[in-house]
Amino acid sequence: MPAPIGAHPGESRVSKQLSERTVDALLDKLGGDDAFRTSFMANPKAATVSLNTDDPATDGLPEAPITRLARKEAFQKSRAVIRQRLLASRVPFEPINFHLPE
Repeated sequence: MPAPIGAHPGESRVSKQLSERTVDALLDKLGGDDAFRTSFMANPKAATVSLNTDDPATDGLPEAPITRLARKEAFQKSRAVIRQRLLASRVPFEPINFHLPE
């Protein structure tokens, strides 16, 4: 079953893509830190800003809660694909669906 990892498409647009430093820090936390995952689901912007990457692109991130987040294992197994999508996106937290092997 696909596992979405973000808010609704088109809900927020940023003027710049997230920096590599921000994306790497974000994926590290989403793939292993339960407290960060809880914070991210409550407010993606605040959680991402808390990574202290000084990335101006975080200013445009959504603050609305996220209702579903992929399992940590999904972030770990699909990190390269998710990283590529986040680095290329001007809507970084739109749902990304993956068919992961069981």
